[in-house]
Amino acid sequence: MTDQDEQSALQIFNLILTYAGLVVAANREENGGGPRVKDEDDSHVVLIQTVLDRAMKKDCLVNEVFLQLIKQTTDHPEPNSRVNLRHWSLLALACSIILPVDKLVRKYLLSHLKKCSADFVTEEGKYARFAEKCLHKTLGTRRRQWPPSKQEILCTINRRLIYARFHFMDGQFHTVEFDPSSTADEVLKLVIQRIGLREGAQGYAIYEVLGQQERSLLGDEKVADVMSKWDKYQAAGGTLSRQSKHHMFLFKKHLFLDEYIDIRDPVEKELLYYQALCDLRSDRFPVTDMEAVMLCALRAQIELSDFTGEGDYRQVMQHCLPPRMLVNIHKDHVAMHHQSLIGMSVEEAKQAFLNLIQCWPLHRATLFDVNQTFTSNWPRSLWLGVDQRGVHLLEARTRNVLTSYEYDTVIDYTPSINHLLLITGNDKKQSKVILNTTQAFQIANLIREYNQVVVSNRFPVPDSAMPDQ
Repeated sequence: MTDQDEQSALQIFNLILTYAGLVVAANREENGGGPRVKDEDDSHVVLIQTVLDRAMKKDCLVNEVFLQLIKQTTDHPEPNSRVNLRHWSLLALACSIILPVDKLVRKYLLSHLKKCSADFVTEEGKYARFAEKCLHKTLGTRRRQWPPSKQEILCTINRRLIYARFHFMDGQFHTVEFDPSSTADEVLKLVIQRIGLREGAQGYAIYEVLGQQERSLLGDEKVADVMSKWDKYQAAGGTLSRQSKHHMFLFKKHLFLDEYIDIRDPVEKELLYYQALCDLRSDRFPVTDMEAVMLCALRAQIELSDFTGEGDYRQVMQHCLPPRMLVNIHKDHVAMHHQSLIGMSVEEAKQAFLNLIQCWPLHRATLFDVNQTFTSNWPRSLWLGVDQRGVHLLEARTRNVLTSYEYDTVIDYTPSINHLLLITGNDKKQSKVILNTTQAFQIANLIREYNQVVVSNRFPVPDSAMPDQ
């Protein structure tokens, strides 16, 4: 170790001793030396986060932390003492976050856990078995970027699974438990199982919603890492903290491929209906005034049942349309169309709603707001749509398709913080399109995911899916 790393290792060890109660931190003395329980919990969380945050920055410190914890949990004279169990809880937590980089240290750690796991009398043995389980689950997974969140710490040191709420487009949510090392793909399967979606359902993803932005999690990304990032942002303060006050996990359809959609599945039908409704309400779906009236009438049939001459149609319209369209649609027209739907069941109304949405060839495209300055022939503000057929550029909030690129003609798509570079054409002739957007990485990932299925696996796509230009 360098002198600087050695000093860091000494500071980390002092923090470990402080967490165990062997060293009293000066700022924890209060009310005659007795800290309040809440303050003690918070200070312990900060101590643990500091230890792991410092260790994660350098490989040699990762190895050092594990060696320190192995030392502290070896042959303790009082296995059930608070000090020993604090050390064990920290070791179990470390095993669920990071693993020793050095193979010898990792082998030494595993041997230590196996030896202590043979103890079926004391709490030490329970922690050793839990830590060994955490270690095997962490092996081979993506390395964590952030120290654990407060919730993750409190759950793991008590040998419990961590949990999170996963929200849906209809406003409902489910709480799901999972391991700290669980990837987005693994948690996605748990959510699918929880809501009763058909086994093997494909094309769904977990999204991270942070303020006004949303991002689909990569398959190998650890869900606990996202929760840790939220904690970190809030603790840091400033603009990121204000944005992260509104944060959640959202479950919805991600890839709209023909093979991935089965409208006969009642759960999937419900999910797709509410996702279409949300896209419409958030102004991500262009409709004519007449279509808007019909969609509101169908929504009224779902909310109010059969026409009675009463009912708040203005509220129904607010649940269905973006604010800019409300001034163009008269509630009397909605009521008149609602009257024509007497006898239609809720399921029939939802099916009719989806049928009307599907009249637009690009109804399955994921739309992104982008800006362009490379040609005066197009408006500055555009929509970029990505679907199973290719990439499409449209005039914003309209169905006017300016150009479309099939995946076979998309040579490259390079994202940066504020730009997306599209290179299209063939080996002989190429053209570049530069688009300004803050969602360039999201767009590039979506293009890549569709491209892998459509091109690499030669997924059959009907010609009717391509809009007329």
